[in-house]
Amino acid sequence: MPAEPNGAFRYCLDPVFLASAATYAVNRLIIKPNLHHYSPLFHGHLNDTLTVPVLLPLFLLFYRLVRLRPDDQPPRFWEVAPHFTVWILFFKWFGPLKLHVGIYDPVDMYCLFGEGIAAWFFWQRKRLVRLLK
Repeated sequence: MPAEPNGAFRYCLDPVFLASAATYAVNRLIIKPNLHHYSPLFHGHLNDTLTVPVLLPLFLLFYRLVRLRPDDQPPRFWEVAPHFTVWILFFKWFGPLKLHVGIYDPVDMYCLFGEGIAAWFFWQRKRLVRLLK
């Protein structure tokens, strides 16, 4: 891709994506296998918390590559909300309750929602600061 203008979303080079993907990898490959006692944070909620900041940039990059996304602006609310809704419905309702894959845990929905909102605020921080001035 050509050089990005200042303030453009960097997809897989975005700091939120990189920090979240690194945290996911460390938890999945190092922490979880070496914990000798069950930890709700490391065995359940942490990876759910990282769903939006890890997956959304990958989806948006794909949409950009196939020209479904018109520009390289940071993720807009209308881009985050449908993905969040589908992931909640599939991973936390349809999968566990209908396919019997995974576990229904309402706390996971709050983790996913909280980190999704936090990531969106981080991605929109420059725009929000301009609006507050």
